[in-house]
Amino acid sequence: MQASVRRAARACLAAMLLGLGAAAVPVASAAATQPGARARLAPHAQPATVTEAAAAGAGWIARDLSASGALVDAVSGKPSAGDTADAILALVAAGEGASQVKAATHWLEHHFSSYVSAKGVDSPGALGLVMLAAVAAGADPAHFGGRATSNDLVARLRAIERLDGTAAGAFGPTSSVNAFGQSLALLALVSVKSSAMAIHLGEAYLVRRQCADGGWEYSLSTPCAKPDPKTYSGPDTNSTALAVMAIVAAAGHFAHSPVAFFAKSQEANGSFGYYGVPGDGQRGDADSTCEVVQALIALRAINDNQLVRDAVTPERALENFQYRCNAPASERGEFSYYGAPNQYATLQAVPAVAGETLPIRPRKLSPAEFSFSCSAG
Repeated sequence: MQASVRRAARACLAAMLLGLGAAAVPVASAAATQPGARARLAPHAQPATVTEAAAAGAGWIARDLSASGALVDAVSGKPSAGDTADAILALVAAGEGASQVKAATHWLEHHFSSYVSAKGVDSPGALGLVMLAAVAAGADPAHFGGRATSNDLVARLRAIERLDGTAAGAFGPTSSVNAFGQSLALLALVSVKSSAMAIHLGEAYLVRRQCADGGWEYSLSTPCAKPDPKTYSGPDTNSTALAVMAIVAAAGHFAHSPVAFFAKSQEANGSFGYYGVPGDGQRGDADSTCEVVQALIALRAINDNQLVRDAVTPERALENFQYRCNAPASERGEFSYYGAPNQYATLQAVPAVAGETLPIRPRKLSPAEFSFSCSAG
């Protein structure tokens, strides 16, 4: 997949869109000119149900995993710890892929080290993502892959949270604290029911950085600015969605309505782009739309009428990015990113179409690898 805010950030910080000081690049700027890109498939006259959409997406992911259990990055061709963690979350959210989740977790237990730490510095977002995957898979993040100190992801995450001063609650160096890393770290602590004080401090730090329009900037160390996709500044839908999920999970409160922010950021077809600026020429994408859907689920606002555009809900808009029976068999269940089938968009979209928000809890999984039932091809 082409670089994006998620991918570029995660390459450095290592987690569902993270970065160690990497410049934020909007999702909308990537993959629009991806080689081989084609027009997005028109939605079916009778779109798949959310259950079918989630199951088909999970089935595609299950078949995409390598024999080792790892998910191989579609661009680099190398096994990716971050993508494998995302695959675990997606499969568990959909309730599918019992053997694949087991194999992926086993692989991740032995290959997370370089992903969560760079030059001896632990990444809060990467630690958070791996912890969330471990919890979803039913593994113990305090003894993930062993009983050495380095296998205690909970202690490592707690160790990089500031506990006093003006930056109390921030994870990692304040100069590089961003909404993705902060939110994933907070979600991870909530998922393991860690220290109430640590959770409260992390939530309070995030709440204090909400912008007056209800959104969050990617960088939490800069003042809020007017959204501008040309300069990659201002509150964005992705940062806001993750912050919302984290604050709701931590039982926090909002100074301003994030629902209002999402409503004014929405595209005319019901989807969402990275920056919701009217007339900016952006198109909605599956990655941004799924993040917002998950946030709205967390807020219990998924059925809010102000988020319906020409009878299209955010959920339906997300389903419209999925390839179904009018696509080649190898792409059915996959989600598109700017007109082309995309592995990472699929990893991100499946939990949302499954109706799940973060953190995802473990559950009994089906061994099935669902695919759409198509009469031909």
